[in-house]
Amino acid sequence: MVKKAITTCFGVLFGWIWNLLGGKLVTVDFLRRHFAKVALVLFVMFGFIANRFSGMLEMRRIDNLEGDLKAMQSEYILSSADYFSKIRERTMKQLVDTLKLDLDVPQQPPYILKDDDE
Repeated sequence: MVKKAITTCFGVLFGWIWNLLGGKLVTVDFLRRHFAKVALVLFVMFGFIANRFSGMLEMRRIDNLEGDLKAMQSEYILSSADYFSKIRERTMKQLVDTLKLDLDVPQQPPYILKDDDE
């Protein structure tokens, strides 16, 4: 009994696959009768594919923009630090000039003095 049921189930499944591969399941007559429904299903499927593709493109674009943003943020930090160091130096120079301390920024680096014993 069970063997007969299994054989029948496999026979029906094999018949469906055979009809599908042979072109008997979806015939030209079926497509003519249900043209609007088939066209709608295809249109919706193409819409889903296009939506997924555009979503992937936008995600890639967002990733590129995030990388650009990080680069710009680091460039901003560097330029801000450079600007503030110049502001501090100018402020200190103005303070020294107003106090008339007669100090100046050296043009050469300091020399290292070595002892003769070394």
